[in-house]
Amino acid sequence: MGCSFTVWQEVASRFIKFCLGAIGAVFIHNVAIAQIAPIDLSRDKIVISKSQQTLEFFKNGSAAKKYRVCLGLNPLGPKRVQGDSRTPEGDYFVCYKSTASRFHRFIGISYPGVQDAQAAFEAGLICLDDREAITDQIRKGESPPWNTPLGGWVGIHGYPSSSYEHKWALLLYPKPHNWTDGCIALWNFEIEELFRSVALKTPVRINP
Repeated sequence: MGCSFTVWQEVASRFIKFCLGAIGAVFIHNVAIAQIAPIDLSRDKIVISKSQQTLEFFKNGSAAKKYRVCLGLNPLGPKRVQGDSRTPEGDYFVCYKSTASRFHRFIGISYPGVQDAQAAFEAGLICLDDREAITDQIRKGESPPWNTPLGGWVGIHGYPSSSYEHKWALLLYPKPHNWTDGCIALWNFEIEELFRSVALKTPVRINP
């Protein structure tokens, strides 16, 4: 009886582990689908190409504006952690807008996204609480936490508002030279134009 009971305990344990694993796989699969779902072409959207250093704004499915942009100082590859000076890659949305910015105007992007959080969790870069906090905010269509090891405050902005900083930025990093910490930069008159046109929750796709 003792041996038989032990065997059944092992069978039950393996069954429970299998079920939990299946649930986890479904969760991750659904997260991935949500992250890479096609953008609705009938909606406004922003599409950024890192390789071409361009930003296109689509209005009601039609190309409305195209800009040349500056990227992070380390533009190759997706953003992984705070301080890597990389511009993210993937599907995001406009989650924040501010005129009170050191860089003239700021259009915040919802980095880190669900896929970023899942990959970072699996790599041991963030804890479960951080992953869940990011996921919950993204699902609510709100800004994710920007104080995790993955970094934050990534967005589209202009050149420095300070006349001194503005002068040196123009001299050292005229467009299209890359100079940001991971953001996407436009001339100030361009960010003003885009700022007026873009609404919160507008989808943003950043291609390699």
